Amino acid sequence: MNETSAPSPSLLDFRKLVEDLYQHDVVLYWVDMVLAALVGWGGLVAAVERGVFDLVTAGFMLASAFGFLRAVLFIHELSHFRRGVMPGFSLAWNLLVGVPLLVPSFMYVGTHTDHHKRTLYGTIRDPEYLPLASLGRGRMIRFVLEMLLVPPLLVIRYGLLTPLSWLLPPLRRLVIGKMSALAINPDYDRALPTGGEARRFVLLEALILAWIVVVAIMLASHRWPLQALWVWYGITATVAIINQVRTLAAHVYSNDGGEISTIDQLLDSCNVRGLPIITELCFPVGLRYHALHHLLADMPYHNLGKAHRRLVAGLPADSPYHRVNYSGLIAVARELWRRAGGNHGLPEAWKKDR
Repeated sequence: MNETSAPSPSLLDFRKLVEDLYQHDVVLYWVDMVLAALVGWGGLVAAVERGVFDLVTAGFMLASAFGFLRAVLFIHELSHFRRGVMPGFSLAWNLLVGVPLLVPSFMYVGTHTDHHKRTLYGTIRDPEYLPLASLGRGRMIRFVLEMLLVPPLLVIRYGLLTPLSWLLPPLRRLVIGKMSALAINPDYDRALPTGGEARRFVLLEALILAWIVVVAIMLASHRWPLQALWVWYGITATVAIINQVRTLAAHVYSNDGGEISTIDQLLDSCNVRGLPIITELCFPVGLRYHALHHLLADMPYHNLGKAHRRLVAGLPADSPYHRVNYSGLIAVARELWRRAGGNHGLPEAWKKDR
């Protein structure tokens, strides 16, 4: 009697291959986040105490930048937490990372999920999408270099505009709408928070304002050396630039602004391989598997690698999933650069929706 082999799973039932991987490892989350934050703060303090800029100081600053990058990007996990999954984690993250680095959790929580909605992904209402493949190579370069302005702009947002916006409702609408989300789409307009969410906004803003005042007093009184300012800028600007390059490699940004299917959303997204150490440094907290994340948004970061290996082994050769795996950052950048070479304008759908 001849035996017939079981049919290969399709992308439509891929979840059966990974249904046991949705459990959060609470200890790992805490240890990973805290250690990353300690590396960030330790490197910053060591660089400040050096008092001079040399190769050793640069090494401390680079270590600090990668530590902070990993710690900051736990904000991505926060945005996907279901209520009660990780008690106290958001509070600890804000106190260790979000508040002192001027990126509180509300900058991502409440907006990132729009990027995952099928009706919003890749449209003008998606906060984390730009049709970069249509905007030309110059816009790609500017996309990265403008991150040099992010640290001082955050100081202005929280140190000056925040207290003014509490007194001036029209300014409050502007600050919330355009300056309260980690968005790459300048047309994205965040809605005003209400109820408990509005109170959390004000509480975190007040904590950041107090932190900025404390830092200013310490610098003005010479209790902290002035080199702390340029060390902080160098580290935070480096974090912003690395993260922006990582964002470039998250998608191929080829959508023209219309609503697309789940499969097309997958094909517009990227998994990035490459040397494990380098890739993990630049794409921490599971973000090297960005295409997979768009399929399994609720899966904890520490299981994405295992899920990826199962899908690669279990899905048929003609599955769309095999087409979203790139050999490294350079491969993704080369593809986006190629697509951007002959395009120099917004797609019509984006123009109509403006």
